[in-house]
Amino acid sequence: MLLFIGPGQARAENDWYDFRGEVSGWYIFSRDGSENYCYMGARYMPRLTLTHELESGNLLDFDISLNAYISASSCEYEEDNELELYRLNGRYATDLTETRLGLQKIAFGPAYVLRALMWFDNVDPRDPLGLTDGVYALRFIYTGLNNARYWAWVLYGNEDPMGYDYLPTASKVPEFGGRLHYPMLAGELAATFHYREVDAPDPLDNFREYRYALDGRWDFAIGLWFESVVQQQRSGQLPYQWTKIATLGGDYTFGIGNGLYFLIEHMALALSEKAAGWDEDRQVSACMMNYPMGISDNLQMIASYLWEDSQFRIFGAWQRTWDDWMLNIAAFHYPPSSDDGDALQQTVTGAGYGGRIIISLNH
Repeated sequence: MLLFIGPGQARAENDWYDFRGEVSGWYIFSRDGSENYCYMGARYMPRLTLTHELESGNLLDFDISLNAYISASSCEYEEDNELELYRLNGRYATDLTETRLGLQKIAFGPAYVLRALMWFDNVDPRDPLGLTDGVYALRFIYTGLNNARYWAWVLYGNEDPMGYDYLPTASKVPEFGGRLHYPMLAGELAATFHYREVDAPDPLDNFREYRYALDGRWDFAIGLWFESVVQQQRSGQLPYQWTKIATLGGDYTFGIGNGLYFLIEHMALALSEKAAGWDEDRQVSACMMNYPMGISDNLQMIASYLWEDSQFRIFGAWQRTWDDWMLNIAAFHYPPSSDDGDALQQTVTGAGYGGRIIISLNH
């Protein structure tokens, strides 16, 4: 799980190239019930960025990176290796606009652990490398003189489920949407819309899905934010056509030692037959603490509680960095959930309890 970071190099007066890379390795051990699981692997992700400054002062750049990894499960004797595109896109930027085409990351929303707006990414707060799959899209952003930002996007060729999706997108059918950020008081308010056609399994027919969201963040004495999503799936064959998700959160840095950062969030998810209904719901609360022990060392703790299952989950990690090296050692206890769509996913650790080691080198 890696990325690259390094200084750019000028090739000509108006042209630059930047080549960076990250090598990483990991080992995860967990025990879930009576079963033991061991996972290990290595990854290399090279990234090349080419930039050209036009005579008008506008920029044209291209970003390409690969994800080459090999992994194995010593407990189940399974092996996997892959070489795939991680990013491949071109960008045209002016003083007020940015247009990007290709395989890219699209993520937004102020929540950090329990993200109702995790629509097009799968960023995990427990992953020190911050990796996420990209989407094939054409995205346009306009920034107004009052710092308002207008987004518009068209997605195509992303059949696999993204974010919290259970069902994939219909093949060869474009998705589209948009987002508006507007400054308000000491923060900003944003509204988002997205449409796609869902590829439903037999015997269901494909159906349309509409998502509407409102979110905001403000910094007063403490940071406060919310995310709210209403999703309509227009299919008479589904038991529930409406899904509502809401997240409330806040954070504060206490003046203890080097500064203790504390974050708390609560998410509620409701299913209903009608827009104003509330037939089934699930709720989860989470908190996160970060404490810098010095320039090179940092402690992190993330805990969550699933109210319906009465389950408490905890994850803790120590991270040290030396120039281009990073070492992250973690321990966790994650009882299995009765809901595979758990808001706090287990992609980086696994269920049960155990430990994880990640080491990376940037060049």
